Amino acid sequence: MYALVHEQSTVIGIYGPGGVGKTTLLEDVQKKLSNEKRSFDLIVTTTVSQTADLKKIQHNIADALSLDLKSEPSGVGRRDLLFSKLQSEPTKKVLIILDELRAPLDLKAVGIPFGDESKGCKLLLASRYKHVLERTRADRTFSLASLNNNEALKLFEKTMGDRLKDDEELKAIAAQVVEKLGGLPLWIMPVASTLKYSGVSAWNNALKNLDVEKKETMVKWIYDHLESEDAKSLFLLCGLIGGTIRVETLLVLGMGLGLFDGFNMTMHDSRYRLNTTLDSLRSICLLQDGGDEKEDVTIHDLYSEVVVSAPFRDQNSLMMNSNYGSRTREELEKCWAICLVDAFGDRLAELMMCTFPKLKILMLCPREDWIGDPAHQHDEGLLDFQYMKELRVLYLRSMHITTLPSSIEILVNLRSLHLDDCLVEDVTILGKLKALQILSIAGSAIYRLPEEIGELINLRSLNLSNCNMLQIIEPGVLESLINLEELHMKRSVDRLEISVRDPTILLEDGDLPFENLIRFCIHLGNVEGRMFQGLRTMELEWEECDNVLSRGWVQKTLHETQYLHLDGLRESKENAHELCTQGFGQLKHLDILNSPSIKYIANSSEGLPLPDFTILESLFLENLINLEKICHGPVHLSVLAN
Repeated sequence: MYALVHEQSTVIGIYGPGGVGKTTLLEDVQKKLSNEKRSFDLIVTTTVSQTADLKKIQHNIADALSLDLKSEPSGVGRRDLLFSKLQSEPTKKVLIILDELRAPLDLKAVGIPFGDESKGCKLLLASRYKHVLERTRADRTFSLASLNNNEALKLFEKTMGDRLKDDEELKAIAAQVVEKLGGLPLWIMPVASTLKYSGVSAWNNALKNLDVEKKETMVKWIYDHLESEDAKSLFLLCGLIGGTIRVETLLVLGMGLGLFDGFNMTMHDSRYRLNTTLDSLRSICLLQDGGDEKEDVTIHDLYSEVVVSAPFRDQNSLMMNSNYGSRTREELEKCWAICLVDAFGDRLAELMMCTFPKLKILMLCPREDWIGDPAHQHDEGLLDFQYMKELRVLYLRSMHITTLPSSIEILVNLRSLHLDDCLVEDVTILGKLKALQILSIAGSAIYRLPEEIGELINLRSLNLSNCNMLQIIEPGVLESLINLEELHMKRSVDRLEISVRDPTILLEDGDLPFENLIRFCIHLGNVEGRMFQGLRTMELEWEECDNVLSRGWVQKTLHETQYLHLDGLRESKENAHELCTQGFGQLKHLDILNSPSIKYIANSSEGLPLPDFTILESLFLENLINLEKICHGPVHLSVLAN
């Protein structure tokens, strides 16, 4: 802290072995500096990881600086823009934190000023290796050493709680176990958490088998002691993807593998099982929260490195990702899960030549911030799934697959399919994948949703968000999806269905089978309201047709809505609460705009006071020219209490 705030050093580094707590230290430093609000005007954090991606680093820093680099195709151009931005306000102090440096980074190539050119910009770096920091221009370095025996034992005992309080036998074994953990919190905390409720035999087993010099042995011991097969599978899936992972992605992978199968198990039940299992992995420190809302989890890169580099299920069942080395063709064909970044050209062609008798998961995408190099748009011809008959999850993103290969119909066991931002134009062939439970074609270029999609009667989640070209949903398609629980159509504007400018079209297809939606974000009309992440949302806009409101699925959905945005209700009810006959018991946020028919938000003058809007947190009203009162008549006691 002193070096960052007071010393003249512009590049400061922390180094130490994997698992010693470098990332945790960086997080603590950032929190302290953010709370002070004096030392730096802006703090930017990004993870470099195994393969340093200059473009990703540039975009992460630029986003924090409100600098748009997306229109600049060249690395030199991005470098110069970023450099100029960081030097443009010399009185503004900026701290850039780069974590997990594995190799020296060319700061000039990124566009980060340092030394005499740094102006108000400082860098804080973290790496396992001192020489990496020195070759990345660090002029001040700190060694973060392992805990000594006393510190390690205190951390072990703290993690154990009262388990060792009156047990002298276990205390003696604990001291010996701690000596074998190398003073690294990465091992101390999960081992202590695992042994916390175990008998003496498990402690002796740990003493016999743990060896900090063998990372694979350490992780395998922890893995073998996980409480359920779901926990083991999720730990491996997190290791496969690495870094910070969306919980929703884990749901897609887990359901594809059948982790949450059970009698009458709904999507809601599956999410509960997933979150419960993730909590169990957090409780023994194998995972950390990736954000405040628990929508992401983070796995330590050392865990990810081990689970990908070694077989965990059996000797013939491997995994592969982009971060940790490569595999021979023979090893590739033993893989049950593959996650590759930059999967295009020769690398994609080589992959498609293999036979995959065991492959259950295939995830392919370009670099996270790739914006569409035309040279990569011909890779769709390389995709061939004929040797992947056991595939359960296919996750493709930003691959520019305008035409799906005919071989995709072979994937009869596929349960989860994501084709996000792939610009697919025709999805008719997907109607043959009868086992599908999750289908996402968000950001596709489809003009119509064909009647064949209605044959996917096992489908439980359908994502058509950002399908801006969508014009037609064939009659009966949505009605046929009798098991659908989740429908996502955010920003899928134009003419039809949930996000449409003319909601009368919804009346042509009979009532839709969406009474049991548990999670939804539904837009009717060309409307865009406030953003509330994770809330059940309805945004409605229509000028003449309010008959859609009488639909059973709309009423049930309104009853469960947490954020409601109404725009243009000209001939509808006088009172907002009458829009839903079942009441707004779940509503937290309400927006009403441009609706001259509205005289009252709530009206109970003709009967008993209704318990509507009892948990409302925000109310946004605009251009209600005939509004007379917020509440007309007696107000419910629960409203007054809030």
